[in-house]
Amino acid sequence: MLAIGLMSGTSADGIDAALVNIEEGAAPAVQLVAFATFPYPEEVREEILAVSDPQTGSVDRICRLNFLLGELFAEAALHIMQRGGVEADAVAVIGSHGQTIHHLPASRQAGNTGSTLQIGEAAIIAERTGITTVADFRPRDIAAGGEGAPLAPYGHYLLFGRQNVARAVHNIGGISNLTFLPASGNLAEIIAFDTGPGNMLIDGIVTRATAGQKRYDRDGVLAAQGRVHAPLLQWLLQHPYLQRTPPKSTGRE
Repeated sequence: MLAIGLMSGTSADGIDAALVNIEEGAAPAVQLVAFATFPYPEEVREEILAVSDPQTGSVDRICRLNFLLGELFAEAALHIMQRGGVEADAVAVIGSHGQTIHHLPASRQAGNTGSTLQIGEAAIIAERTGITTVADFRPRDIAAGGEGAPLAPYGHYLLFGRQNVARAVHNIGGISNLTFLPASGNLAEIIAFDTGPGNMLIDGIVTRATAGQKRYDRDGVLAAQGRVHAPLLQWLLQHPYLQRTPPKSTGRE
């Protein structure tokens, strides 16, 4: 079965698109057919960051951006099919995470119901591609009692889980998250949570340090030239989020 996955993280740097072939069975096998990242135009990225800020965001701006991102996600899906050499009628489904604008998990709401908002209108993607499109993964997880993030653990389980072998997978995305895969291979025993900020901070520092000439540290070249600032690290490690026990998730907020 051919499927397309579309994702844009907290870094808000662009859309990742993957075309995969999934062989169904007791242990599904996933083969990557084509992958690409489609950077956001600078004005779109700036608008995403603006509407994500309660001081500058508005209902009108979010409404318009929802449909604009839907068009960009649809274009990413069409481009990845072209790169993979497949037609739309060969693709069974598109899964689109969308662009997170705000994330308020229950663990941060003092007993209130959690909530989260991703935009990038799925109806636009379905209409432009003619392919069944599934979205709202984070809201569904919260509705089922979860944190809404991270969502990668099940994929980690399928790709890296092995009986009698314990593994940990650390994804340094906009927000970093960790998945612990127990040696038992039991899906119910997996532990996963957001560990804290990742590329969203790194990208911001690089952008400022280079006066906007670079938006991210490609291959960690700049970081490799630096050294750990111990007092700053100790100060950062005092953040209350790091003292909380899982399950937990966070975001740009």
